[in-house]
Amino acid sequence: MKLSAEQIKQLFDFTKKHYVEHYDVQVELVDHLANAIEDQWKENPNILFEDALQTEFKKFGIFGFTGLVEQKQVALQNHYWRLIKKELIDFFSIPKIIFSAVLFYILFQIFANPNEWMVANDYVILIGVVAITVAVFVYQKVSFKTLKKWLIQNTANYLYTLPISLLIYFRFGFTTSTLNPSLFKVLFSTTSSTLYILFLIVLYSKIIPLVKNEIIQTEKRFQFV
Repeated sequence: MKLSAEQIKQLFDFTKKHYVEHYDVQVELVDHLANAIEDQWKENPNILFEDALQTEFKKFGIFGFTGLVEQKQVALQNHYWRLIKKELIDFFSIPKIIFSAVLFYILFQIFANPNEWMVANDYVILIGVVAITVAVFVYQKVSFKTLKKWLIQNTANYLYTLPISLLIYFRFGFTTSTLNPSLFKVLFSTTSSTLYILFLIVLYSKIIPLVKNEIIQTEKRFQFV
């Protein structure tokens, strides 16, 4: 026995009802459920479709499909974090270490010798950096739209928010609150700013384009499904 087109549609509706909003995951689950139901029918053709579906759904545990979606999301995020770490490490190997060293030196001189305007407007500078970061986030999010929702888009949204999250985490590293900062403050600000700038370079030159290409490829894979 094979599932009918109407039953396949019911499986898609079932996944949506159980909070699976990403089309690629829906297709994967529908394929799994359809095969499992047909396997049950091979053993007992008299099993009702709804009963077979509920039997298979119970195997996903008390959290249903939510646990599976979360596992896939975490796996994707970890994958891109590994890529980010690899690209960042490359900035501390020849020849990119020269750029990193020059950037560190320039920022060290800025934070070690702040002028009165920088001190008086330290939070204005920080707010300006935050505003630019948020503007880039909004642009990235609205400039790349797709017809369907894909799981990797969640990862893209997560990556878009990382610069904002890091700004909040290292917020004291981007300000100069005194004309005579301590060496610790200078080193902390310089290191934080250097790593942040390198992170942005990696994120927007390597990772975001890679994610966008993956979304395009995902759309192509599922365009006839």
